[in-house]
Amino acid sequence: MMNVIGILGCGWLGIPLGKSLRESNYTVIASRRSEKGINLLRKNKLDAYQIELLPNKIKGDLSFFDLVNTLIISIPPKRKADDLSFVKKIKNVIEILDVSSIKRILFLSSTSVYGSNAGVFDENSIPNPETSSAKALFEVEKILLNCKIPVIIIRLGGLIGKDRNPIVYLQNKKITNPDGRINFIDQIDAINGVLVLLKQPQIEGVYNLVSPHHPSRREYYNFISVKLKFPNPKFKKDDPLIRIIKGEKIIDDTTFKYIVNNLLI
Repeated sequence: MMNVIGILGCGWLGIPLGKSLRESNYTVIASRRSEKGINLLRKNKLDAYQIELLPNKIKGDLSFFDLVNTLIISIPPKRKADDLSFVKKIKNVIEILDVSSIKRILFLSSTSVYGSNAGVFDENSIPNPETSSAKALFEVEKILLNCKIPVIIIRLGGLIGKDRNPIVYLQNKKITNPDGRINFIDQIDAINGVLVLLKQPQIEGVYNLVSPHHPSRREYYNFISVKLKFPNPKFKKDDPLIRIIKGEKIIDDTTFKYIVNNLLI
């Protein structure tokens, strides 16, 4: 059977991921919930299906699930939403597994599940989610890892790229914890990491994708403000809280190498 990759929730990361998969000779189908999103997928020449996950049902073209062999779930919980709502939505997807052609799942999660305490964290660290969205992600992780089919949980660091950087939202604000560390992942490394894991059929379990470069928040935001020609950032005088997320397991287990291993260029 041809390996059809389905990207459920094909947004900022999913669209270039879908293009890269297609260039690697995979058949790719993608979903969005709105007509505007569907038009964007079509504009990027991706086979588009309109699907909306609701707490009590899945709405839309469910033939999407009949076509997919490998499902990439790229739908983050809303930050201020009830965490149980997101969990129910993903449970609805899981219920389809027994009557679908899906044989493998990749779930795009977040390093936010480790919490905000100081320390060095890797895939063996016990998660300590604090926010509603992080708690929802971790709950879904646990449910998926108990599925009957192979599952890879990919915990992404803060996503950045040419058209995405948190400095945009930090304008006119004092940046907290200036001596803390950056735990980001560039879009190109996130895409390549997913591709490498996807191509390893024997791989299951949890993987972090985080740049190995962890400059201080002060150093990084001063640099990026100059690079993007933004006003000089202002910082709070906080006591430092050093939190570092390690993303080397994928290097040890696969041929993957981080391209953006210096965030100050």
